[in-house]
Amino acid sequence: MKLALLTTGVRHLAGGKNKMNRIRALMLVTIFLFSCFLNGNFLFAADRAADGMEYIEVRNEKNERVKFSRLILGTDHLAQEDWYGPNSRKITDEGINNLLDEAVRLGINLFDTSPIYVGDIEYRLGKWMTAFRQKNPDKKIYALSKGGFPFDLYWSKKLPTGENSFCLQEMLKAKGIMAEGFADLPNAPNGTYASRLFGDKEQIIARVSEEMGHTLKNLGEYPAVYLMHRDDADFINFEPVKRSQNSVNTIMQALSSKELRDKFTFLGWSNWKPNRITRSLALANKHANLAKPVFNSPYFSLFEMSERAIHAGGVQATHEDMMDESFLKGIKLMPYSPLGGVSILDRPEPCWENARKEARKKYAQGDPYWKNVYHSIFTCANEERYNRLVRFTDDFNKKHKTSYVADQMANAYALAHKRTDFLVIGPITIEQLRRTVAALKLAKMLSPEDLDFLCYGDE
Repeated sequence: MKLALLTTGVRHLAGGKNKMNRIRALMLVTIFLFSCFLNGNFLFAADRAADGMEYIEVRNEKNERVKFSRLILGTDHLAQEDWYGPNSRKITDEGINNLLDEAVRLGINLFDTSPIYVGDIEYRLGKWMTAFRQKNPDKKIYALSKGGFPFDLYWSKKLPTGENSFCLQEMLKAKGIMAEGFADLPNAPNGTYASRLFGDKEQIIARVSEEMGHTLKNLGEYPAVYLMHRDDADFINFEPVKRSQNSVNTIMQALSSKELRDKFTFLGWSNWKPNRITRSLALANKHANLAKPVFNSPYFSLFEMSERAIHAGGVQATHEDMMDESFLKGIKLMPYSPLGGVSILDRPEPCWENARKEARKKYAQGDPYWKNVYHSIFTCANEERYNRLVRFTDDFNKKHKTSYVADQMANAYALAHKRTDFLVIGPITIEQLRRTVAALKLAKMLSPEDLDFLCYGDE
């Protein structure tokens, strides 16, 4: 409607042969601009800002298709005041909504969330989505949520009802965390989890349905994309319990059941190992009754995880994996990292040193997140990569007469890999968001040799 007004007005301005036509044209253009102003929707600015966004079409086994923005806005830390640094951020709904509005203006249409993320962010995202659609009924935005999280025994202090793995129970007893004949865990340490994807089909349906119920209540709708954010596994103090995993077929039968399948459009995995993902694709191709996985979300960054993952059950893709066009062929890859424009390295100079110091403080305070991230990310190898990244960015800017900064180059590094279909980003300020979106253009300027150098140096 508004675009038609503008088109008609411009046509009359260009071809008007008399004063009346020109007046009519000016009135049409004025009505268009005033309408945009009232709705807070500046079409020209949005189109220009969105020009750099890229979109990829995905489809499921029902041939339902959606084009999602290549950058996906992660909300994990968006409402967490004390996530990082000595000074807590003041979190307000207005600030969150402004960032989400800016994300749409920049062309992002998919928002990554979860019922367990800090600050009730899934609920706050749902409120924003409802309000946004009322103001912008023609604008398509989508939610990506997650299930399959293991039960957090540190918080629950007891095993979940139903069947739990024998190996987990025996290990809890051996460590003196659980007494014989009891399900209570009064002294369960941080990072102690029981799998939600363990057991038979009916138990998995019940456990995942409970999670989906929270997401429906928070968002006010079912998510377009639903990822199982962990595979079947148990952990004690962040260390995996050694046992065999539930069959991929059992898990997929549960997720493809009438109780769950109609509650999401696209299914995917997060932090699943490649062999299990390949198995899921083979099963879906063989059995028409199974939901076909569309997405996989591994950790991937220039700053690779050490042997200690950034969280329990974290699964990493490497530079070599992501440069291999046959790697997990048949599924869209949407990697994540803690560097998606936030960045945990968004510190004053000397950046790496200050970031490490702050992370070390959090680790010393017993923060369960930084207990892992500190040892996972702040390694000697990653410090070398960071220093190489800074030098490379400086040289690149001189050569191309640009002004990119290190975190943009780190995101461009991830985006430039052949198997990076999407990238989940984590900015918590509008400035960081804009910088991250600008990395799309930068990614096109990086060669495979550049990526090799950033990862390995002059080897």
